[in-house]
Amino acid sequence: KIKFRVTAVPREGEGIVFNYGDSGHDDDVEDGAAFPPIPPAAPVSRLPLLVHDEKSFKLWHLQDRKFKRPLADLRIQFVCEGMNDSALNQACMALFCKLCNDALAETCYLASVCELGSSLYPTDSGFSMRVHGFDHNLLDLGREVLRVVMGFRGREGECDLPKTIKDGRFDACLEVQLRQWSNAGMDASAFSATLRLLCIRPSVMSKFAKLKALEGITVSKFVHVMNKILKRLSVEAFYHGNANRKDADEAANIITEALTRHHVGLPKKKLPTKLVLKAKYAIDHHLIVAPTIDPKDPNTAVEVYFQFGKDDNSSDAIRQRVLIDLLEQILDEPLYNQIRTKETFGYEVSCGARWTYGVLGMSFRVVTACKSAEEASTRIDDFLKSFRSELESMDDETFMEHLVGLAKNKLENFDSLEEETGSHWSEITEGRYDFEAYRKEVLMMRTISKRQLIDVYDEWLYPLCENGKPKKRRRMVLHIIGSGDGPASLGRPAIENEKTVGDEIDRLLHQFHASVKKESWGRIAFGRVNTV
Repeated sequence: KIKFRVTAVPREGEGIVFNYGDSGHDDDVEDGAAFPPIPPAAPVSRLPLLVHDEKSFKLWHLQDRKFKRPLADLRIQFVCEGMNDSALNQACMALFCKLCNDALAETCYLASVCELGSSLYPTDSGFSMRVHGFDHNLLDLGREVLRVVMGFRGREGECDLPKTIKDGRFDACLEVQLRQWSNAGMDASAFSATLRLLCIRPSVMSKFAKLKALEGITVSKFVHVMNKILKRLSVEAFYHGNANRKDADEAANIITEALTRHHVGLPKKKLPTKLVLKAKYAIDHHLIVAPTIDPKDPNTAVEVYFQFGKDDNSSDAIRQRVLIDLLEQILDEPLYNQIRTKETFGYEVSCGARWTYGVLGMSFRVVTACKSAEEASTRIDDFLKSFRSELESMDDETFMEHLVGLAKNKLENFDSLEEETGSHWSEITEGRYDFEAYRKEVLMMRTISKRQLIDVYDEWLYPLCENGKPKKRRRMVLHIIGSGDGPASLGRPAIENEKTVGDEIDRLLHQFHASVKKESWGRIAFGRVNTV
């Protein structure tokens, strides 16, 4: 028998597809001048399927038919009530994950000998766990991890830690957690991204607020906080790999058994919010100037962040996503070549699309030790101003090469089971559940023209109106200023000592939240995607 597979299907109203390139130019596919073939939509059996949904617990399942290896991956997200209420709740959640990982250290070591791994980590809305490796004993390891984790629930009135936590480990894990926060954010570049997220996500507390919250904490107070946080949970899981429906049902039973005794579901209305604040829409941007956390860091990081709108997964939103990705594809190399290579403004120059809990945006970053923060941010704006003419003069062939290159990147197959699981898991945790988002984006790309790209460039990034005057844009600029010699340290805020840096950062965050009056993009509901 001759084996074959469908590599492309005609669009609605289109005739039979005899070749993949433009008419009479089959070789164009290899040359990058014609659009790549788009595979047909995957059948339901090849996408994650919701196999369990009751009492605030959902389980998605997908049996692997691509990699054909005896591997599986189980991921579980626990959303807890009250995570947005205080820095103490978020700090205790991080310490809770440290304690559980510590209690599981010996078990995890033995499991690693059998090529099994596990992890437990805090999130903005609760915590997540993962068990992965050879599928044979994977669920047994998952059951043991759940036993330790759920040992903290249903202990109202108790003042001591569960028996699974060994004596003396609370103080040791507390010290490790405090040290970890104290050493975080030392890199100016990474800290600029962290500060941006803290600005637009008011429900997420800074590491400085968490450090203060854990000062002098006792075991009894920690147990009291965790009893309150873990009382009501919303649980969502994904089981992927060499596991059939029977295995998925077994996984659902294991999770249900671990939850049942003390489980009280968390209604959708009570879930912690993931609101994103709107950057100021004005001619003048909101400027946030902060010192580097490391007092000896000579580098200054500048990040210019633009917000474009909400992504509700409608056709218009998919078009916006595609246009933002295309802007990144086109801008990244010229930006680096001009500012980094030719002008040696800094050693790190980059731009990238940003998707923050359903809010679309784009950021430009320069890290330098020889230029001031003001010079760097002004240079970014000058680049956006000058690049407009290059975009206008770009020939159709060059534009098509960028479009085709981006389409090919989006249509690339997953390299591993872990990569595919991560892609599907991000759709589940973000609540979008669009498991073929990349394919739908490529379908949308077939309708994109250079004129559309120029129009959104003018609307979102270009600093001037048609009459040549400055125009309003929704953006914020962050200056993380180091202490090096020369211009790079100009404008660094005066800090009395290292201990007051956290107070200054928290003050800046409160100031930003007050200046935008905590106006957010609201709850983002992901609608059904229309057929392109």
